[in-house]
Amino acid sequence: MRTHLRLGRLLGVPIGINGGVLLVSVLLAISLAQVSLPNIAPRFPTSAYWFGALLGVIGFMVSLVGHELGHSYVAQRNGVRVVEITLWLFGGVAKLEGDADEPGAEFRIAAAGPAMSMVMAVLFGVSAWGINWFDGSRVLLGLLIWLAAINVVLAVSNLLPAFPLDGGRMLRAALWRRSGTKRSATRTASMIGQVLAGVMVVAAIVLFFPMHDRWSGAWIFALGAFLFVAARSQWKDAADRPELLSEPVGVLQRELPAPLAPGASVADLEAALNRHPRAVFVPVLDDRGAVGSLVTRDAITRVPPAHRSSVPIRSYAQPLVSLPRVHPGESVQSVVGRLGKGRSWWALVVDGHGVEGVLCSEDVDAVLDAAMS
Repeated sequence: MRTHLRLGRLLGVPIGINGGVLLVSVLLAISLAQVSLPNIAPRFPTSAYWFGALLGVIGFMVSLVGHELGHSYVAQRNGVRVVEITLWLFGGVAKLEGDADEPGAEFRIAAAGPAMSMVMAVLFGVSAWGINWFDGSRVLLGLLIWLAAINVVLAVSNLLPAFPLDGGRMLRAALWRRSGTKRSATRTASMIGQVLAGVMVVAAIVLFFPMHDRWSGAWIFALGAFLFVAARSQWKDAADRPELLSEPVGVLQRELPAPLAPGASVADLEAALNRHPRAVFVPVLDDRGAVGSLVTRDAITRVPPAHRSSVPIRSYAQPLVSLPRVHPGESVQSVVGRLGKGRSWWALVVDGHGVEGVLCSEDVDAVLDAAMS
């Protein structure tokens, strides 16, 4: 169910806005028009403050989108597809289709958002300097200073090592690189996130006492509570799941493309693998019409594109009998005991009536990583 309004697309990424942002925008506009701008630039017409507040809200939205576009651009550069960007109550979020597959990419994606916020802070700051240099509108000057400060706050606050904030994801990437295990790094980073969220909640309660800022206390309390729930959820999701070791490997098998004729070309192999992007090889028929060999993706890279239609796959075929066999009902633990963990292998999934698919070691290792530390 959709919980936000679609605004459009930017750089190919859909942009949406949650209803909670409208409430924040109204409160932000009131604060700017009645408090911040009058204090920065006194003795101006009320209409000037409200117009500046409207521009401020728009600038704030642009800042949030810019922050998330930083994540999105670097994510796409690292092979992670961006589903959409959504603005909501506590800022913005770039929804990615999966996580990065290595800690370096995870770190770069997380760091891109704060870096983009700092770039926008500099741009707003330089614009404010220009307005002041040419003795421009004091209201506009105050607004640009405020937007520069907001972007600094966005950058610094997101760098807190509280998972799932950007700083927490950067911390997870560092722990992931050190330990070599993403799940254990997630557990540690999310635990630290829970602790920091608890500190935020305690600090918010202190602000509620007389002579302190109750509005800031309420906001910090809400943000701390949200971070605690999010970090707690990530911590639970990364917990050990030993029951996965008893799962049948049949659910992990990959579909095999239809066998190619012995006279097929490398271009035919490329077309078959394009139709089955998760396939690791294509079976090949022998002269009697039985499946007797296989050809991997490596054959495509070894032949120049101009020659692929004329080069037969027979030159790159490998005997199918060299692959081990597993039954689809066999458990993950049993297969690992026979074929090993952390080694690169493929196994044919055979049920007694024929080959059903292929089991890849990386898929089994992913289950092992989710099952045990």
